Amino acid sequence: MISTMKEQVYNTILQRIISLNYLPGQKISEKDLGQELQVGRTPIREAILQLREEGLITAVPQSGTYISKINLQKAKDARFMRESVETQIITEAITKLTDYDFMILRQIIERQKLEVETTHNDMRFFNQDEQFHHYFYKAAGREQVWLWLQMVNMHLNRFRVLRLRSKSLSWNSLIEEHQQIVDAAEQKNTAKAVKLISGHLHRALDEEPTLRKDYADYFEE
Repeated sequence: MISTMKEQVYNTILQRIISLNYLPGQKISEKDLGQELQVGRTPIREAILQLREEGLITAVPQSGTYISKINLQKAKDARFMRESVETQIITEAITKLTDYDFMILRQIIERQKLEVETTHNDMRFFNQDEQFHHYFYKAAGREQVWLWLQMVNMHLNRFRVLRLRSKSLSWNSLIEEHQQIVDAAEQKNTAKAVKLISGHLHRALDEEPTLRKDYADYFEE
């Protein structure tokens, strides 16, 4: 299906917001966006309207259009939903994962290790993290559930990217937890795998004080 111009503009702006290329609280200009993306005002306005409805952009009268700051309550709610779903997902996936699947999962982990050792690119690491978790949904035959979650994960994903940018928090701990999850799944130890994935996803709450300290201006009061 060919996407509309509005969808292309929306996806471009959304990606910049999630990746923190547009920082929380940053002012953006419809005119500048139109010139940069070489599109008319209508798709820009339609995309910005959708992002406003999703809580990622704020319009301030007599001031301008701004990237919304990270809403921690929305991030926490998304984490709660994802943890509730993903513990069931891994329970279903364990019964279906093959030796080939475990090979793919370990390859993703190896790419994450390489990222730590080389360029330390936060968005590549984030995308590899997404691939890792997404793989369990595909293995469980719950692809649509993953797509639904992406619609509510936006503030959580910005939080996760910000976590990768923090100098105070290590990426290696995330990799180690991924390895433990795969080991438990390969051993068909469902109870352990569920406990591990729950703890892994609960990091968002545990690490909140550090991120609020390091990036106080990026969060809503």
